[in-house]
Amino acid sequence: MNSTLEELFYTIENSSVYKEYKKMENILSQDGEIKQLLEEIKSLEKEATYLEYIGDEKYKEIDEEIKKKADILNNKHVYQEYLNKMEEFNNELSASSKMIEKYIEEKV
Repeated sequence: MNSTLEELFYTIENSSVYKEYKKMENILSQDGEIKQLLEEIKSLEKEATYLEYIGDEKYKEIDEEIKKKADILNNKHVYQEYLNKMEEFNNELSASSKMIEKYIEEKV
């Protein structure tokens, strides 16, 4: 069973879908503007969550700022390509997970 799992992980890591996803991830990590936008959005999301938690209505203004930055980000071709590759890879992982579940159900 252990070697079967190792084979599965090896197959996933060497799949073209995974390699394309990692390539896009690497390209994205080197794009300063996208990295900056992602960091700003993450920081603003934390702030908005806290403000909403304490009942401060200012979180609505921050949510609007997040939306504007997310729109800019989503209009970047390289980011859209990354999202597509990530979705393809997640679909592959989901299919693998279903195969594992089916295998376990049949053996148990």
